[in-house]
Amino acid sequence: MAVLILSALLAGAGQGMGRLGGLSLLKSSIPPQRLAEANAALNVGGYVPAGVLPVSAGYLSDAVGLTNGATIFGAVLMGVAVIGGLVVLATKRQVTDPA
Repeated sequence: MAVLILSALLAGAGQGMGRLGGLSLLKSSIPPQRLAEANAALNVGGYVPAGVLPVSAGYLSDAVGLTNGATIFGAVLMGVAVIGGLVVLATKRQVTDPA
């Protein structure tokens, strides 16, 4: 039970820090007259996947079993995270490398 409570606290802290980072990035890079629009887009971009992913994991687990569903779901998310990281690294190199 202690591990479950600790993981919930850490997940909440991570969610809060991610939210703070996203809002800070918006505030520093978006013109004030477009800030509400950007905030709405950030909300949609964050909350739609937060709703769709657990539901899709549930349907997947119903179809192939809990263990296989969790494994497939985790592998797909890990793949998407790796691809996203590679895109960020490639974009960072292009932006910082003037040549």
